[in-house]
Amino acid sequence: MRPGASSRVDAGIGRRALGRAGVGAFGLLAGLGPRLTAAQAEVVEEELRMVTPRTFDGLDPTHGFSASRLRQVGAAEGLLRITRQGGIEPELASSYEMLDPTMWRVELRPDVTFWSGRPVDALAVVESLERARALVPFAATLLAGVQIERIDDRTLHFWSEQPIPSLPTTLAGEWLVIHNAESYGPEVNSFDLAAADLTGPFRITAFEPAVRVFLERNPTYWGVRPRTARIHLDVIPDPDARTLAALSGEAHLVQLVNPASARQIERSRTTRLVPIPADSIVSAYVNPERPQFSDVRVRQALAWAVDREELVALAHDGWSAPVPSWLGNDPNYPEARRVGYTRQDLARAAQLLDEAGWRLTAGSSVRAKDGVPLKFRLLWMLTYRPLAEVLQEQWRRIGADVEVQGSPDVAFLRARRAEGNWDAFLEGWGTFGDPAAVLSRHVGATGDINYGKLVDPVTEELLAGFVDLTDPEDRRQQALRINERHAELVPFIPLTQFLQLNAVSRRLRNYDPHFLPWVYEVHPDLWVSA
Repeated sequence: MRPGASSRVDAGIGRRALGRAGVGAFGLLAGLGPRLTAAQAEVVEEELRMVTPRTFDGLDPTHGFSASRLRQVGAAEGLLRITRQGGIEPELASSYEMLDPTMWRVELRPDVTFWSGRPVDALAVVESLERARALVPFAATLLAGVQIERIDDRTLHFWSEQPIPSLPTTLAGEWLVIHNAESYGPEVNSFDLAAADLTGPFRITAFEPAVRVFLERNPTYWGVRPRTARIHLDVIPDPDARTLAALSGEAHLVQLVNPASARQIERSRTTRLVPIPADSIVSAYVNPERPQFSDVRVRQALAWAVDREELVALAHDGWSAPVPSWLGNDPNYPEARRVGYTRQDLARAAQLLDEAGWRLTAGSSVRAKDGVPLKFRLLWMLTYRPLAEVLQEQWRRIGADVEVQGSPDVAFLRARRAEGNWDAFLEGWGTFGDPAAVLSRHVGATGDINYGKLVDPVTEELLAGFVDLTDPEDRRQQALRINERHAELVPFIPLTQFLQLNAVSRRLRNYDPHFLPWVYEVHPDLWVSA
């Protein structure tokens, strides 16, 4: 968009697509069902039962990963939302408009209230966003340099001294859930049910952390009246137990079933398998503070030693795709599929390890340097155990002694990471959104997903360069430069596409998968037939 131009989007009138986000993996989901129907049939009173390996950490959207999970189950909303095609549309806002490259105007819907009945007016939105900025590191990154000004009860201005061309993407981000800051208070307040005050079509009535959640229809919801009266969500970390819940009919929607169980679910007469090609890749994060990984040549060697085709076949049972570079799974960056570790090269891996001083000695299958063996622990969570075990074997071939540890419960990995007690681990993250914010989060000096705290002056300079770029193509090219630098430094090793497999009851109507399944799952028109 040229500087000084005005772009306006009104609810129900138009959508502003972002780049090429409507193609590729995202586009596969476009025809799988409507999000809402204009007219509602009779309300179905039956309870919707869900099973998931994890849910929100607490009732406060500023706590951990709670914001996205609260939104996922229909409890929370933002000013804007991301469509299934990768565009942006109004949610609690009624419209948004760029006044100039440094300022946007956002209009709010009338007559929207929190669960408590407090109006969602401009003051409440400012309080919510400022509370998120103060308590959530990534929200602070998203809103860095952005001032939020209340013009009247329904009008807000967002402005900055620097151009903010991607503000709509920022406001649609999962971390900026609109909540009643006055009710929650100035500190994180995760377990006070009476303080929980959001806007979604379903309100929480009971919450047992890491165990279960109960929700019921919000009778004052501003939008289409939810057809489901109640939602019962159980947290079951064990993937085999989740498969049983799906096949037995105990649950209508089961998230993240094990790929090894996929064929069994496909043969079921009562349950169908729904593969969701998510905007996320699974990577091996390595700790550069460990002597094994401090030398970039070791990290490069491990990346060259990976046979990603074998990972897809053995660890994912074919339900995935290889990813050679960090942005290699994002349809906005098709060039990234030709960058990085596009093949396995064991000879090159061995040469790099030799150059770094990690050598094989006679009679030993494990490389060593100064008498210290090339040995480390690889941690896994959720359904990543097969992936860890295949990597263990692949890295053994180049002389690494890898111990695999883990648990389906994400708390295991979080605890190890919080203690700093980790060598390497497996985790999945997406790259959708404004590249300046998303990429800085992963590889910036203060990024919250820069787990190894690897600081690179070249990367910092590239990230800073976004400030002067307003054209979407220029920003895309800058992201590709950072992707190339990432492939050189390898702070983490891209492996495979994250393909979420959900088991869905054939009685569940209007199920509408989204390429951000950890953000968008439950919607008002989701219901269970008799």
